[in-house]
Amino acid sequence: MTKIEFQQLLRQTDEQMLQLTKSKGEEYARSDDQLANFKRSAAANGISTYAAWGVLYGKHVDAIQYFIQNGRELSEPIESRIYDAILYLNLLLALVKESKDGAQK
Repeated sequence: MTKIEFQQLLRQTDEQMLQLTKSKGEEYARSDDQLANFKRSAAANGISTYAAWGVLYGKHVDAIQYFIQNGRELSEPIESRIYDAILYLNLLLALVKESKDGAQK
């Protein structure tokens, strides 16, 4: 893959992140708070929002590991799982930012 092709892939990935946020983000958040599902899960299970994130992120990593080890997909294309994992890392970044911003206020 050339550098130009990789840059195009990054742009496509950014667009995919925006599309995922519009579709799945609405379903999971159910409010204006993009992080609401982590907060609900954390409260319901008596854990931190980071731990709730970790549990949900883990299912994507598990599917990716299965693909790496077995060379085949399960219920979703591997690209979809990779996009989900990237989105979840961005959601973790948002959780961290929100926590730090709240601590500074």
